Amino acid sequence: MTGIVFQQGTLFILTGPVPHLHIVMNNPIFCGEVGDISVLVVNVSSIQEGAFHDAACVLQPGCHPFITRGSWVYYRGATVLKVPRLEAQIASGDVRPDHPVTQVVYDQVRAGFDVSDLVSPKIARYLRKHSI
Repeated sequence: MTGIVFQQGTLFILTGPVPHLHIVMNNPIFCGEVGDISVLVVNVSSIQEGAFHDAACVLQPGCHPFITRGSWVYYRGATVLKVPRLEAQIASGDVRPDHPVTQVVYDQVRAGFDVSDLVSPKIARYLRKHSI
């Protein structure tokens, strides 16, 4: 373990051809379904004219330094990650931590989980079970 501390609202930019922000929705907790300490993360994507986007949570440019265009939260892609694996990905450079979102942005993203039709049953169960 690298000793990296994850907290609710921390962002990770996954490196690759097109980096995307991922917001950590909870402090690390043990999840029996994954058998490890885990966090729920959700992707933020830029709105593309003429393309579908989930209106459950739209983020405005400037709400975070990385967000320079209108963006949306991709609830369908929300996933539970094992913290030790995420720490290893950060140590290897595959994932890069970034500034946390404000509480206002975090609350907006969290509220979207309750109204989006794209949240999977597994993610909805994780949210309920862990009181996120």
